[in-house]
Amino acid sequence: MKTRRLQRNASGRPGDDTGEAMEIDRLQEQDLPQLASLYRELIDKEACPEKMPSVLRAMRDNPDYVVLVAKEGEDVIGSVMGVVCLDLFGKCNPFMVVENMIVSRTSRHSGVGTLLMRELERFAAERHCNYLMLLSNSRRADAHAFYEKMGYDPSGFRGFKKYL
Repeated sequence: MKTRRLQRNASGRPGDDTGEAMEIDRLQEQDLPQLASLYRELIDKEACPEKMPSVLRAMRDNPDYVVLVAKEGEDVIGSVMGVVCLDLFGKCNPFMVVENMIVSRTSRHSGVGTLLMRELERFAAERHCNYLMLLSNSRRADAHAFYEKMGYDPSGFRGFKKYL
């Protein structure tokens, strides 16, 4: 995957104006401390920084995983993870599960999430995924509006999760 360098215009949206440069790229080990801080905004729990490097290496060794980060300079301002899953149903096309989508509070509503999801969708299309699916906390109405705007259809589906 190539690094995507994008300019955001004065309104914060992606555009051609000279503004802050943002990069969308795969997560690197040096980004893990900032990602752990960003995850605390998503869920009020501490990450496990001592395990994160070995887990990231395992993910990088598995072509079915992709973890993207959005960066302005050296600052991680967003991230999303996708996992390609094989399927025996229908034409046996794979699908992608989307997890851990987060944009920093100070960068929301500026196009960062859209760019992360578009890049993840591009990766899924390259892997011939039939669809992407995700879960979102039922209280996150702003996130639901974002996903619907991105073309994700909540009708007819209900997600469940069980912690072990």
